[in-house]
Amino acid sequence: MSRMADHRYAPDMGSGGRTWAVGTASILGAMCLVTVLGSSAQAGDSAGSTCSSSVLSAKQTGSGAGMSQPYSQITVTNTSSTACALGGYPSITRMWTKSGRKAITVKRGSLGNMTDPGASRFVLGPGGHAWFAIGAATAYDPPLVTFTRVAFSTSSGATVAASVISTMQLPATAPTGKPFPIGVTAFAPGSHP
Repeated sequence: MSRMADHRYAPDMGSGGRTWAVGTASILGAMCLVTVLGSSAQAGDSAGSTCSSSVLSAKQTGSGAGMSQPYSQITVTNTSSTACALGGYPSITRMWTKSGRKAITVKRGSLGNMTDPGASRFVLGPGGHAWFAIGAATAYDPPLVTFTRVAFSTSSGATVAASVISTMQLPATAPTGKPFPIGVTAFAPGSHP
């Protein structure tokens, strides 16, 4: 269990030791836990099940770059007639260039100029949209490649057959002899602002 259950206090020496202060990390951790549990319960109550890859379509709807880190914004649409829950991070299963599949490593979080909205769970109604960003690096030595397709799923451990495939244009380089480093942000509701 986390340290949130730890009820140790430290004296506040600024007031002569007469008052006690709870550790900031414990309070922040408890606030985060309440927020996450609250949003998960609300989404689960109104949406039923998690959006499967089979009810989502995807396309690149934007791109940008910052600090030699290009990114693509991918918008997903619920193509079913019922609402479903979506959240967390897309699981990137494969990426391809025109010459074929490339080895990748994936890290979750912010990308250069694209801030990660953070993992949350929300309802995606019929025809509703959500988005995420996927980024690469171009500061490594050549060759420079352009990723043209990405396969992702809404759950970790999914196979390519259970993935959504989107076309894209994402330039990238990699350290010599290493996989291409790829970053991904969490799903966020709506369209990217």
